[in-house]
Amino acid sequence: MQTKYAKMLYVSPIGELSLVADDHYLLGIWFQGQKHFERGLSLGNLVEVESHPILNQIASYLDAYFKGQNQDLSQLPLAPVGSDFEKRVWNYLRGIPFGQTVTYGQIAKDLQIASAQAIGGAVGRNPWSILVPCHRVLGAGGRLTGYAWGLDKKAWLLNHEGASYQENKK
Repeated sequence: MQTKYAKMLYVSPIGELSLVADDHYLLGIWFQGQKHFERGLSLGNLVEVESHPILNQIASYLDAYFKGQNQDLSQLPLAPVGSDFEKRVWNYLRGIPFGQTVTYGQIAKDLQIASAQAIGGAVGRNPWSILVPCHRVLGAGGRLTGYAWGLDKKAWLLNHEGASYQENKK
């Protein structure tokens, strides 16, 4: 029998999000059509719901975030997915404070990884955007680079938090 997952749509100030969970964990938060959208899940496995214990909790966290409230997210029920390397990077992301940023290079240095590019790959596959704040990771010199949701949304989230960054020169 195929495992079914609960899916709830959440309307945010920057677009509609798909929240997906099983009975125990949040599997991910995605924008419609983003890179890695609902990675590993098929439409046949998803059941749209209006209420779900985990997804209701996540929606409350998102409501608070979009109101500008910083919350302790350390107890979020995140699914144990990803490689060991990805989990290390995602755990690091959880420690970046609201309104602050770090570069891919700094994460590589802190985690003693030779490649900032490898860090970028793991950051890009983070399935819990906003709650595991990959938008707080910038390129060298604090430049706005790479974001599965698009740079416009990354800039919106950083501006919302009052974080500083450098615009890319055209």
